[in-house]
Amino acid sequence: MRYILGIDTGGTLGSIALAKDGVAGAAVSLPAGGHSSLLASAVERLLSADAVPVLGLAGVAVSEGPGSFTGLRIGLAWAKGIAAGAGVSLVLVSPHEAAAHASRGVVPRFGTLTPGERGHGMIALWSGGKTAQLLWGPEVIPEESLVERLREAAKGDVPVIAASEKLEELILDLGGNLLPIAPLGPAIAELGDRALLEGRMADPRTAAPAYGRAPNARKPNR
Repeated sequence: MRYILGIDTGGTLGSIALAKDGVAGAAVSLPAGGHSSLLASAVERLLSADAVPVLGLAGVAVSEGPGSFTGLRIGLAWAKGIAAGAGVSLVLVSPHEAAAHASRGVVPRFGTLTPGERGHGMIALWSGGKTAQLLWGPEVIPEESLVERLREAAKGDVPVIAASEKLEELILDLGGNLLPIAPLGPAIAELGDRALLEGRMADPRTAAPAYGRAPNARKPNR
């Protein structure tokens, strides 16, 4: 049996899941504000329930971002620790791909939206068949043009999976419509398994989050 642990801490509500031979079980939620304090204990309970030791993992997959600065750092630091300490493979998964995988088969086409630089979002268009396929993007678009640009790419209106409540409100304000976002832990675990089989692993020494934008805090000018 091949076990892959999937970790998503890139959003307000995170989740983890365990994939067995490419099929993930139910997501274990990480409540808002609990990524740092609850991640280790949640993983311990999840692995114990299946009697899988950390050394029994084939790999650990984690959201690479864009997303929350703090959340992404927590998830990746924890995953890198497992990978380096237990000698298991590390895989980075795009939240766009994870959201598309989690919502495949729901509608024929849809968009995924993550934060971009200030005043911008990063949006992509996907087919929603048995396997989600990227049709366009991800592309960085000014916030006020997100829905219009997605409609141009889709040649019609399509629903959007937004990575945060703030982005959901933005899409609604722009006259778009939304698909509910599913917990991404299971999708990250399954995509991590696929990447592992294809040999697409990251180096735990150099892996870094893809924040998608510069931090709000800036160094003072001297």
